[in-house]
Amino acid sequence: MKMKYRSVLWAALLVTLVTGSTVGGEPNAASQIRPWKMRTFMISHWGFPSDEKQLKRFAQAGFNTVIAVPEQLPECRKYGWKALLAVSADKADTYVDDSVVWGYHLFDEPARKNIPYKKFVKKMEAFHKLDAARPAYINLNEEDDPTSFIKILKPRVLSYDYYQWWAKPEPFFPLLEKFRRAALEANIPLVCWVEAVVVPSGPIPADNEVKIRHSVYSALVYGVKGIQWWAWRPYNDDAAKINAELKVLGPVLVKLRSVGVFHTSPIPKQTRGLPAESWAQSSTENLLLGFFKNDEGHDFILLANRNWKAAGTAVLTFPRSVLSVTMLDRKTDKWVEHPLAKKDAQQTLSHELAPGDGMLLRVVRKKVTKKSPR
Repeated sequence: MKMKYRSVLWAALLVTLVTGSTVGGEPNAASQIRPWKMRTFMISHWGFPSDEKQLKRFAQAGFNTVIAVPEQLPECRKYGWKALLAVSADKADTYVDDSVVWGYHLFDEPARKNIPYKKFVKKMEAFHKLDAARPAYINLNEEDDPTSFIKILKPRVLSYDYYQWWAKPEPFFPLLEKFRRAALEANIPLVCWVEAVVVPSGPIPADNEVKIRHSVYSALVYGVKGIQWWAWRPYNDDAAKINAELKVLGPVLVKLRSVGVFHTSPIPKQTRGLPAESWAQSSTENLLLGFFKNDEGHDFILLANRNWKAAGTAVLTFPRSVLSVTMLDRKTDKWVEHPLAKKDAQQTLSHELAPGDGMLLRVVRKKVTKKSPR
């Protein structure tokens, strides 16, 4: 695969880092930066296609955002992509009103490169002073401290990468826990990178799709608002299949607020099991449950099979106060009524989940009216 990873993009990123350019003199204090809200679920990739054939394959694969330099904006317009633009702050004013620009790419993995966060403060503030409608973007990895990063830089979005199939699976969920917590505390959206191919080189293994599906749906349960793919190969359709599902799930998920993430046994280290007081329960092993609410206070559950080696029947138990459950059909983009088996004071939902797969449920619960004290 011939992607323009290094030459053009890194030249632009290094200019931004080295010059430390600001716009209009001293930037405003971070407290004056207006809030920013992510409105479209991101499906992205590192690098830019190098020729017309790859541009078409990239478009067919379902991406909606790409890291680009200004010279690549015409191709972004042609194919309907948003651009995470690698440009220095003193040249960014040209693009403030350009609808194709998603945000501004500053740097990647500062901790791994031993660059302190304070090095980016003026650049981050300069971009945010210039453009209240878009974020300045720095991606982190497992070596970074998201809490310190947010405290020092006050970003509008939190992004990080961890490639469990290239490294090791054990830190995967603890990192999701850490970055989710930091994003929620700062009230900013979280996006993450996953590998599109589970081997860095050579033939793509037969279990590639189930493994990357596991990574994506686990991240979705943790409330990410975007999936960014690393090392996509244009002749492999595994990421494209999942992107097609993200195009259906994304418009719903990007509007939801994560209110809880729990695991069933065996519970991974540094994660939590379902509390006894939860209104949804399950004794099914290897499940991952994300609880969400929308702005109207309605309930959603994103359920994922943590087992990427085998399918399984997920069983959820609800009280009778749950009035209905619908499932978002990823093929038709329709909410479909899911049957509940009722017995005594409880009712159960059963659904077969493929290895590493997930499903999104919308739950209607009876409103409980608290009696006024006498």
